[in-house]
Amino acid sequence: MGQPTLFCLATICVALLLSSKASGRGSGNDSLLYHHLFDNYDVELRPVAENTDILMVEMGVALTHIIDMHEKHQTLTASLWLTMGWNDTHLQWSPEEFGNFKTITVPSPKVWMPDIVLYQNVDPYFDGWSHRETYVKIHDNGYVLWEVPAVIVSSCHLDVSNFPFDTQACQLKFGPWIHSGFELVMRAMAENGSLEGFIQHPEWRVLYFKATANMIWYGEDFNIGTPYADVTFTLGLQRKSTFYVFNLLLPCLLLTFIMAVTFFLPINSGERLSFGVSLLLSMVVFQLVITEVLPESDKLPWIGRYVIITMILMSFSLAMTIFVMHVCDCTVSVEPLPKWVREVMLKRLAKVMLMGDLSKNLRTIETDDSSSKIELVNDISDLTDTLYANNSSVHCGLQKDVKLTDWYAFQTKMTSTLHDIERKVNDVLDIMRHHQRHRAYEKEWRSLAKVLDRIFLIMYILVAGACLVSFASNTSNEPG
Repeated sequence: MGQPTLFCLATICVALLLSSKASGRGSGNDSLLYHHLFDNYDVELRPVAENTDILMVEMGVALTHIIDMHEKHQTLTASLWLTMGWNDTHLQWSPEEFGNFKTITVPSPKVWMPDIVLYQNVDPYFDGWSHRETYVKIHDNGYVLWEVPAVIVSSCHLDVSNFPFDTQACQLKFGPWIHSGFELVMRAMAENGSLEGFIQHPEWRVLYFKATANMIWYGEDFNIGTPYADVTFTLGLQRKSTFYVFNLLLPCLLLTFIMAVTFFLPINSGERLSFGVSLLLSMVVFQLVITEVLPESDKLPWIGRYVIITMILMSFSLAMTIFVMHVCDCTVSVEPLPKWVREVMLKRLAKVMLMGDLSKNLRTIETDDSSSKIELVNDISDLTDTLYANNSSVHCGLQKDVKLTDWYAFQTKMTSTLHDIERKVNDVLDIMRHHQRHRAYEKEWRSLAKVLDRIFLIMYILVAGACLVSFASNTSNEPG
């Protein structure tokens, strides 16, 4: 009984010893694998089997946040997750020899890194991503996966012709800076960039995020033409126009409408001119606000063009208001309207403007004045003729009491007095006719001013409406 017991105890001890050795060997497999990979690894050399081999680098970009789109500087600031992968022939192993380890994570400075940069980078403090203390994951087949978060500042050509209903396309071109297309080529990991973790921006809406691989020749101007590979991610953005519609476009339209309403104010009202000047100054303020937002470019946006055209229309309306007030204010010297003006403006155009025939007033007044003058003069002449016709009868009835010489003197004095009265009455009638004609001419000029004011109102409405329709049609035809 003792010998079997001792034999069992010895067997158990040997088994425990072997298991402890096996477990110790397994815990050191990662260290052994690390030394196996990097003891003779040269981080400076391109990881290919032959010097003529071309290394393939895969590129993927995930957009997480649009930090800023600066129209004035035409730059895009965004937060990205960059993913790159390539095959390193010097970092391969058999998992069975190292405890079935299929991946290992090491600091990025320990392995060769491609010199991938953003070609449109405008960040003065950018020094590359390969210098950062990040980690890479190495697979047993030599595939190296590198993931790094980054905040990029990229130049982006902005076309603000249809602001605030514009769409923009910003290109993010990633490629090697030193290695040419004979040494390194690039390929996108997917047809589109990732928007899975994207945080919605209050001003911009992402339409697409496409990825394309390119091979472009550079340096031909210096006689050193060399192809360079890159992966270009095109980010399509559409501006959310609600903020600008309510804060820029709608007030502009309201001011344009109010300027049209000023034509209904009395022509000779001084407040009409001052109110128009106030509206023009308001449009100048809107123009300054838009200028601060938009980049300095020769392509003026439609809203800027509309504001400028509206300012021109307002200036034109103010000038026409001054002209109409000058036409209406004719108190110093009044001349009759030319016949063609009366015929064209007061008769035909007034009917077209639904104002009726305004040329009838002066003809009625002139006819009434002429007829009243003829009747008064005839009455005075008839009275004088009657007095002379009844001279003999009066003489016969008064010859007993009055001497003939006294009667002739009385008759002569009476006749002279009647002629003086006739002249005085004619003078009064001439003054009255002059004032009536003056008032009639003034009324004609005021009627002409009303017709001109109505014409300018219709012109203002038509031009402003045409500009608005053209603005709306161009924004609706904008692609995207």
